[in-house]
Amino acid sequence: MCGRFTQDVDEDDLIDLYELNANAERVGVRSRWNGAPTQNFAVCRADSLGRRSLALHRWGLVPAWARDIKIGARLINARSETVHSKPSFRSAFRRRRCLVPANGWFEWQRVGSGKQPWWVSFGGEPFSFAGLWETWDRGEGAVHSFTVLTCPVAESLRWLHHRQPSIIPRERYAEWLDPATSNTALLELAQSPHAGPFAWRRVSTVVNSPRNDHPEILRPA
Repeated sequence: MCGRFTQDVDEDDLIDLYELNANAERVGVRSRWNGAPTQNFAVCRADSLGRRSLALHRWGLVPAWARDIKIGARLINARSETVHSKPSFRSAFRRRRCLVPANGWFEWQRVGSGKQPWWVSFGGEPFSFAGLWETWDRGEGAVHSFTVLTCPVAESLRWLHHRQPSIIPRERYAEWLDPATSNTALLELAQSPHAGPFAWRRVSTVVNSPRNDHPEILRPA
């Protein structure tokens, strides 16, 4: 699964990454070096006409039919193998896909009686997770939320974990966001593990607490 990730990208760089209009409305992207569920992150969405924009969404999908926002804490990830059929995700999978910019994600490797955290990246360059988004509204203000898809892990990361976030290559962003893309193509995109090349480093167990959110989190342990 993906339970913590880094989103340290300047908003102007996101406008370039997603080929947005240079005059696009700014949403106030905040750097997160140890981003955790229930926090707000930038995502890239497209409307029915294919126009892309940035938005701030809460991590942890809250389906429109949910009785309580707390369900989002259990829906931070969606398995790409079943995302098209699970009641919590299937509607968003068909109609509300997004791209979640990231610099890397954290994974914990069991070592003896403890766990060693690692940070996995493309050398720090921004890339995009496959995401889904939803709007939940019970009359007290809408909550926009998202989940990150996961898939079987690439061969180069098999030593660390058996799954990884689904990563959409830049040349296929339009395909992922396009409402006309077929289920077959979407599932192929989501289920194909990106092969990298990845970079990884041991980091301090300071990352274990989401209260610690600063650049030093990423220093090699």
